[in-house]
Amino acid sequence: MPTAGRITAAAFVAAAVVTITACQGQSVASNQVSPAPATSAAKELASSTATPGSDSAARPGTPAAKPAATTPAATPAANKGKAADRIVACSAANSKVTVNTISRPINHLALTVTNTSGKRCAAYSSPALIFDDAQAAIQAVRESVPQSVVMLEPGQSAYAGIRLSSADGSGAHGRTAHDLTVYFSGRSGNDSTGTPAHLALPKDTHIDDSAAVTYWQSDLQDAIKW
Repeated sequence: MPTAGRITAAAFVAAAVVTITACQGQSVASNQVSPAPATSAAKELASSTATPGSDSAARPGTPAAKPAATTPAATPAANKGKAADRIVACSAANSKVTVNTISRPINHLALTVTNTSGKRCAAYSSPALIFDDAQAAIQAVRESVPQSVVMLEPGQSAYAGIRLSSADGSGAHGRTAHDLTVYFSGRSGNDSTGTPAHLALPKDTHIDDSAAVTYWQSDLQDAIKW
């Protein structure tokens, strides 16, 4: 081959080598600027900025929420204290009961209940009175209902007036009575409660079908005026 031809061929080969090298250089540069994978530090930062409600709050080591405060239930001792404060009805179990003759008005007896306990009691409604072995209690004087329940502190008394017979003698089935049983009313006034009292009546106590008893009163004069 002539010398000029060899120079031209060599120049061509050299140009080709330069072109190939340039292309490879561009490929390497392109690989170097591609995004790198996220590091562990970046992942931790993203995790630390998670919004409330994400499962990051449930990861091990996160303090648990404190339970809501609850009101403690009443203890048996407290319930017992409240029950002890309740007012009980007066009866022969916590009071002394007596019956006495009075001069005025005629044909009347005075029934007295005195609180002998250390706590106050309530003289509810009217006493239910049974003479001897009668099958039913005598009637109550409805007009004698007090303005409020008579409450008895220790040592205090309440009174009920007993009308034995009609003053004009119009009552039927007159008879002499010897014994009296006193039943005490509960809060409702419709039933008896506590221990009844059994009393001996004054000698020659005469009763008939018009016999009646008043509601408990705090004053004796209020009890015997009916």
